[in-house]
Amino acid sequence: MTGRLLFAFLLIVSCAALSPLGSENGIPVYRVVVDPGHGGANGRGNDDKWDPVTRQYLSPFLYGAGYRGYREHVIVLDLGKRVQRYLDLTQTESGWREFQSILQRFSRQSRFQRVIFETSMSRTDNFATHRYRSGEDRNAPFRLYDFPDADGRIQPGRISFINSRQPELVLSLHMNPAGPNHPGGMAAVLTPGYATFDMLRAIHLGQRPLADFKQSPWYGTWLVTDPGWSQWEAARADTWVYFNGYRTLRDGSRIDSRKNRGLRQNMVQWRYAQPPGWEKLYEPNQPGPYAHSFADFRPTGVFWEREQAQAEAWRREGGVMGFGGDNYLASDELMRFVQFAVRAQLPPARRARAMGRLAPPYVSAYSMPELINAINAYLEIGYIDVRRDRDLLMGKREEVARALAAGVYSLFVGLEIDRAAAASPYYPRGQALDFQRYRELPGGNYFQSVVD
Repeated sequence: MTGRLLFAFLLIVSCAALSPLGSENGIPVYRVVVDPGHGGANGRGNDDKWDPVTRQYLSPFLYGAGYRGYREHVIVLDLGKRVQRYLDLTQTESGWREFQSILQRFSRQSRFQRVIFETSMSRTDNFATHRYRSGEDRNAPFRLYDFPDADGRIQPGRISFINSRQPELVLSLHMNPAGPNHPGGMAAVLTPGYATFDMLRAIHLGQRPLADFKQSPWYGTWLVTDPGWSQWEAARADTWVYFNGYRTLRDGSRIDSRKNRGLRQNMVQWRYAQPPGWEKLYEPNQPGPYAHSFADFRPTGVFWEREQAQAEAWRREGGVMGFGGDNYLASDELMRFVQFAVRAQLPPARRARAMGRLAPPYVSAYSMPELINAINAYLEIGYIDVRRDRDLLMGKREEVARALAAGVYSLFVGLEIDRAAAASPYYPRGQALDFQRYRELPGGNYFQSVVD
């Protein structure tokens, strides 16, 4: 069986084999996907983000950061597999005893609520280690978005695969390039919710003052990728990627036709995509959800109903952190677990400046935090060109994996943190997220409703 057919087969089997979220012999079962970033091959031409409208790939495959002989996609896959192995301990009684011993390193509790984690990996190998057959599509196992095979049949990408698993939590692991004099560390990756993008749209259309953005908690965190652009110019360009698929020109006068990012909600398989054949109804010159004119855009359709619903506000807006919702809270909590729990396991890590800081988040119109129906803890967990960060993620990878596994447990159950275990500039809160409110929405379980 070819790689792409095997991937499609596993997607179908995984959907059929899922049991409802609930309990097994009275033990709560929680579903988690570990998502190591990237994994594919770097090509010269466009090889990623298949657009059903133009029927072409929109961008080169983003195969991840590199520095000398180090590769992001290799490091995070190794770490992700270790996190999965620790979470999978919960599936047997003997494994649970071992998992409890990990929790006891970081907590003052004597008893821990028994749980079972049902885990999946969004990828299990890299381009260099994947077994291909002659002529096979080299990036088929690694693309985020759906894509056509050699016969023109649409195959599921990783976002579709993740949603098919109906997880409650997705742990995305990445590493950034830092650049000269960067101190390294860790940062969350966030996509705002509809309320923020709608505010930015209204500012662009002259319906609200620019001061509303500058006074919002998002200001100062927006990722600026174009030299010389301001926070507002970058945020405005991302706003229109979110609404109509194109970035704006720097002055915001119109879309930049050279920078088509696609109508991403229709480039994955889930219940929020338009029905097959939607691209034949694509009318960019008419008022509606496909309009290229900023004034003529209308957020109508099932996807925009999703975006304006309560669950997405919980996931991506407001919350304990003040912005970023549960996505930011989960990300911040897991990074705090790494900071604290690695120090608890390794006394040398307690020295000043032995580990990098928690940095402000990266904010843009990112795909993963938006297009999955799960809490997304998206971590830039280190910087590949900072030796201290590489030493942490490669030399202390078991300690990091145990810290992340304990953090995942705490997000679902809560954990009484033993601060005496190690002095640390950051401590986890140890408080469980409110997953139950997503399960009890009037329209049904948010996590399960992502696929029909």
